[in-house]
Amino acid sequence: MKIGLVVNPWAGIGGPAGLKGSDGADCVQAALAANSLPQVPARLAAMFEALGAAAHAVSWYAADGAMGLAALQAAGLRASAVVPVGSPSQAADTRHAARTLAGMGVDLLLFAGGDGTARDVLDGLRDAGLAGSLPVLGLPAGVKMQSAVFANHPTAAGLLLRRLQQNGLAVCGDAEVMDLDEEALRRGLIQPRLYGFLQLPLAPLLTQGGKSRHAGGSGAQRQAIARSFAERMAPDALYLVGPGTTTQALLDLLGLEGSLLGVDAVQGDGTLLARDASRSELEDLAASRQAPLHLVLSPIGGQGMVLGRGNQQISHRLLRAAGRQRVHVLAPLGKLMSLHGGVLRIDSGDAQLDAQFNGYLPVTTGYREQTMWPVSV
Repeated sequence: MKIGLVVNPWAGIGGPAGLKGSDGADCVQAALAANSLPQVPARLAAMFEALGAAAHAVSWYAADGAMGLAALQAAGLRASAVVPVGSPSQAADTRHAARTLAGMGVDLLLFAGGDGTARDVLDGLRDAGLAGSLPVLGLPAGVKMQSAVFANHPTAAGLLLRRLQQNGLAVCGDAEVMDLDEEALRRGLIQPRLYGFLQLPLAPLLTQGGKSRHAGGSGAQRQAIARSFAERMAPDALYLVGPGTTTQALLDLLGLEGSLLGVDAVQGDGTLLARDASRSELEDLAASRQAPLHLVLSPIGGQGMVLGRGNQQISHRLLRAAGRQRVHVLAPLGKLMSLHGGVLRIDSGDAQLDAQFNGYLPVTTGYREQTMWPVSV
């Protein structure tokens, strides 16, 4: 099996810094200035670990340097062919690498990045005339990842690649590639558009599906959920409130001007401690207050992701500090019923920690209403 590898080395760097994305040199520099580090190497390493010995039975074709070859070398793998690219890499390099690798006759194109990388890969395959025929798989390493072409997490990507290497290529289907205006997103405006489709091997349990935009519940439902949760808040505890319209309803009820797309820190008595905070700010705050830490989260519609999509400010260290008993999921029942695969998922960056959440979590679905919902990472 021939696999082409394209890596966006800066993908996801803006997430821990709360920058809503990583597109553009200015965003990368701002993330670095905020002490945010590239997320891609660790996620590639986790994928290769899950792929195991099957990786050595693959013929790897890769973009040069940090755009692919370096990851293969770190995993002890050799490339059959290398595509020259610029350094530092640009979006044009991703398009060039995708187009060139497709022309080499690879069986599958694997890319590591987010929605912007998926868009550039699609452009490259369009140039090669292969957008509708060459199978593609995305290793989720960006910030938002609303497109449907990604695996659930790095381990799922490795397991899927192992299955394909051992059993041959599966049937493929159209997977949406979504495009989001990150500048508008930073202003609180969500303006997604369908950019096109890529061919994704069909593996519903290992791939995340696309984001649903029509299952968020009514305003009255969100207010009922907010009232129910607010009644249970402990005055001295620290609550990190993730993005989304359901969690925003809680902040509105408390009379706080929170951030719809960021992570806000709130004391249980209704005091806003930090608005749209970065990962380092949240970790420092949690360490300094010595108070019980709670995470208040709402899953991504359709995908079911509770952590790892658009809320990377909440690190696996914060997830571990909160523990299973203080992770609170808020969602209307209709949103749960529409989830891809019917389960909630967690992709914190620590696979072993994520696996501890397998089973069921209580979800607040209305006023004094909860349901136990399955979690499968």
